[in-house]
Amino acid sequence: MSAHELRSMLDREVRADYAYMYPPRQAYSPLTDDDMTRAVNASLNRQPGSPVNLYLHFPFCEQICGFCNLYAVAARDGELVDTYITTLLRELAHWAPLLSRRPVATLYFGGGTPSLLTPAQLERVLNGLQDVLGLDASTVPEVAMEVSPSTVEHDKFRAYRTLGINRVNLGFQSLQDTELKGIGRAYTAHVPLDALQTVQDVGFENVCVDLIYGLPGQDRQAWRRSVDEVVRRGPETVCAYALTLRPSTGFAARGYTELDGPEQYAKYDYVDEQLRKAGYQQQTHVRWARGPSGGYRQKENHWALQPVIGIGAGARGYLWECDYRNGYSVRHRMRALREYFDAVARTGHGRTGGFLMTHDERCRKAMALGLIDLDLDWYYKTLGEQPGDRFSTEITLLKDLELLEETSGRLRLTQQGIRHRDVLVQLFFSQPVKQRLAQFDYDE
Repeated sequence: MSAHELRSMLDREVRADYAYMYPPRQAYSPLTDDDMTRAVNASLNRQPGSPVNLYLHFPFCEQICGFCNLYAVAARDGELVDTYITTLLRELAHWAPLLSRRPVATLYFGGGTPSLLTPAQLERVLNGLQDVLGLDASTVPEVAMEVSPSTVEHDKFRAYRTLGINRVNLGFQSLQDTELKGIGRAYTAHVPLDALQTVQDVGFENVCVDLIYGLPGQDRQAWRRSVDEVVRRGPETVCAYALTLRPSTGFAARGYTELDGPEQYAKYDYVDEQLRKAGYQQQTHVRWARGPSGGYRQKENHWALQPVIGIGAGARGYLWECDYRNGYSVRHRMRALREYFDAVARTGHGRTGGFLMTHDERCRKAMALGLIDLDLDWYYKTLGEQPGDRFSTEITLLKDLELLEETSGRLRLTQQGIRHRDVLVQLFFSQPVKQRLAQFDYDE
């Protein structure tokens, strides 16, 4: 991409999808179990005493939201959830010999809606982690759970906190009744606000609120009202995500397939300005935090190339030699769950494919995920070279456009660079990854 082409994209305020991983999952492909096993083993035998991060996926939801293209199942049957926990712990046991009781830096309960678990079910999972890995969750610095506001009850969340959860991620998405209805939520804005008050009263160390800009019918005034109310309530962490539009979602079925780039940037500008005024520090282009407990450690560790072990239907893992994914489908959700049960019963795990990493792709990953604030000494110690050895053209281009600066041993995006981060990091995508992204048809 030339300087002229990039400047034209920025002037037109072209947006790109949130690059929360590299390579994006659309670059994954089916891989043989032998290839994946070799890559997994090599990754976890590379630094046997180093920390790992655990991600446990619970796909159950009350409903499938209009924007959702992740793996979730609209079901909350208690017996099915119990069967799922049994299978998840069996998969965890498959990984146990490789984890070798190594330290766990973060533990994340994602979904889906893991807050549909009863305290007894959560305790069963935590006891399983103790039995299988020797892991005492109280020793893990971040034990986080994604939470639907409609599942929040005082006694339930007090029990969660007693069991060791210390970070809750509240999926507000919006505080406007019409927008919540458009998503598919069967409640109005008082429910997320009451949920926030409850978890704050219970005393969680880090409460994060998620918002989405770009929802159908969302004008700037409605967005500002949602942002202003969240700022007024003062959670430790706020994440504001630009809507990603995908086929095979409720929004796509309703014909909502395009977003206005300048309008999206204007909404980003507003949330960034208001959170800064309120004393939040910008950590990434989607996350702001304040106080000693704010932030999102598992994402920070993932972007710093620490291993993330994903367990459960639809989970993904990020390792030195490979990324992997467990089976899922957004078209045949319940069938994918049954196939996960069968796969773990047969092989002990749910892996169906992924991406085998090379040294070049690891360097690209470090740049794509770390460019907001990249420690050059860390980069050299981790990868054995400097960014300029491989990416001098891209770095020079960004510096010339005043989107990137080098200071005090770090490469940092400027404020304008952070604003356009998802466009800029695509400079570091490899040609094979770009080709796979272009060919991906979302028939999954």
